[in-house]
Order: sequence, then C-alpha cells, then structure tokens
Amino acid sequence: MKVYLSKAIHIEGRNWKITCDSTNSNYYPLSFISHAHSDHIPKKLPKTNIITSHVTKLLLNNFVSNYEDAEFYENFTQENVSFNQVSSGHIIGSTALIADSNDGKLIYTGDVSIRDKGFLQPFEPTKCDTLIVESTFGSPEYEFPHYNDVIEQTKDEIRTYLDNNIPVVLMGYPLGKAQMLYHAFGNLSETIILHGANFKINSFLESNGVKGYIKAISYQEAKEKNILAEKANWILFAPLKSGRDKFYSYLKEKYGVKLFAFSGWGISKNYRYRMGVDHGIPISDHADFSELIEICEKCDPKQIFTVYGHTTRFAAELRRRGFTAYPLSKQTILDSYFG
Repeated sequence: MKVYLSKAIHIEGRNWKITCDSTNSNYYPLSFISHAHSDHIPKKLPKTNIITSHVTKLLLNNFVSNYEDAEFYENFTQENVSFNQVSSGHIIGSTALIADSNDGKLIYTGDVSIRDKGFLQPFEPTKCDTLIVESTFGSPEYEFPHYNDVIEQTKDEIRTYLDNNIPVVLMGYPLGKAQMLYHAFGNLSETIILHGANFKINSFLESNGVKGYIKAISYQEAKEKNILAEKANWILFAPLKSGRDKFYSYLKEKYGVKLFAFSGWGISKNYRYRMGVDHGIPISDHADFSELIEICEKCDPKQIFTVYGHTTRFAAELRRRGFTAYPLSKQTILDSYFG
C-alpha cells in the first residue's frame, strides 16, 4: 500500500486508489471528505464519486460549488476493497474512513477526538495495518485538562457574571466548537443570542433536523428589539476572533461583556493575553497528545503516517515508542513508503 501527499492525501492499493480531504478541485475518481471544515474541502467539487457522511453532504451544499455534479456515497465497494465510515468525534458529521482490502486494513482518521463531549460519538480506535492520523496537537505540551472539569469550572464563571447582570460572549468556530458550546452552556440563560455566522449554520442544522442546534435569536434581532440593552444576563455565541476586533471592542464598551475564547491553544498561559479576552478556555474538538498516543496504541498498526500539525515531532515520538511512523508531507512521495 502506498500513501503520499501531492495536492491531496493519496492512498493506493494494488488495484485501487482514493484521495482524502483534497482542498483542490482536480478530478479524482474516488474521494473521501471527512468533514466540512474549509481546510478539508475544495471550493468546488468535480464530477466524481465522493464518500462522506449524510450530514457532511448537507453542509457541503452550503460551502462548495458544482455540488450537483458529484455522486455521494456513505459506503462504497470497489473490486476487492470496501470503504466504510465511523464517527471521528471531531465535529457534527465528521467521520473516519476504514478501507478493507487484500492490502490490509487502513484507517484514515481525518481530524479526530476520542473525548466524550456528551452529544457527539467519539472515535473508537480499532486494530488496523495502516493508520493515517492527524497530529494537530502531536507534541507533549498539549495535554488538556479533563473535559468535564473545565466545563463545570467555566459554568461557574459564567453564572457568576450573569448573576451580577454582566453579559458574556462565548467564542468558538461556528461549525464544530459552537455546537459543543451550545450543548455545554446553552441552558445558563433564558436569553440566547447568536452572531450572524452562528445563526446561519444553526438555522441550517435546525431546518434539516441535524443534532447540535439551539433555540436562539440572531444578534440582529436582539439589537433591533433592544434586548441587548433591556436585559443584562444574556449569552452571545460568536466566532472566535481577537477580543480587540472592532465588534467585540464595541460590545465591551457598550454592554460591559466578558469574553470567553475556547480553543485547544488556550492551554498556553499567555493565550488570553494574546487574544485580548477575559478567559481562555482549553477546550478542543481535536485529540490532545495523550489521546493521539492512545489512538495509535489501540489501533496497533504496522505503519503510521502523521498528517496536519506537528507531523515530524509526533512521528519521531511514535518511533521512540516502537512504532514504524512517518510524517506525511509533499516530500514523502519521493520516498514512496510501502507497507
């Protein structure tokens, strides 16, 4: 089996091949899209066969052009290989790909998490021959505190502000992190407001019956009805940006809001100062270092390819632990690793 990176992640068996999470619009006969984040999808889809989840398929209709040209499959069989999907635990609709063939069993995780977030099925590692695993936080300094402990501590902080009539803004990416935040903190106030970007995705999820949406009003409606001024204990869910952003600066000056930024990078002690926020909360929809190690140990593959983020460092750590591991980069194609 051959795995390499050249404008897309390519996997080739003896009589089959597939690309994973290609961000360009080149034609490939068979492609897998793990989830609908912009760094994993092209701007337009060629007329091709695409394996992806039902939810990701729905989301793609909002994010890409030439959508109608593609043929979508949740599972796919091609000659001697079967392609199946399992939850990757990253965001709504995200999946990992399992390819079973005469070349062995391969798992491509895409972005992955094995943490139980309460509303999203985590990735469940299974034994395989080849593992392609993300390494966004594949460095030992990225050890996140226990998820439920962080949630409960943050709830207490939010409640204290709201009880003192101080509104809060909870910032995270509108697709992925936002749904985590809705689930964790959406019941702390009777007045839930969504920034325009959040409101658009939330309305889409609700209209399609996709789990992860919240009952809320848009920021525009709240402003037009003077809700922001009349009520002080509201929560605004909004995209993750610097607290020095013009919009957030306005909210701080006008309403005295407290800003919470949610990111795995929040594990850094100076994160909240760099972001210009009141609280930097280390919550991620990716696996941390120990969880990535756990995935590799439970999958127990003959070979591992690391992609995204700390690829070289994580591959080196895996080799130190006895695995056969390679960082996947554009140079890897020159070596053409085979299993």
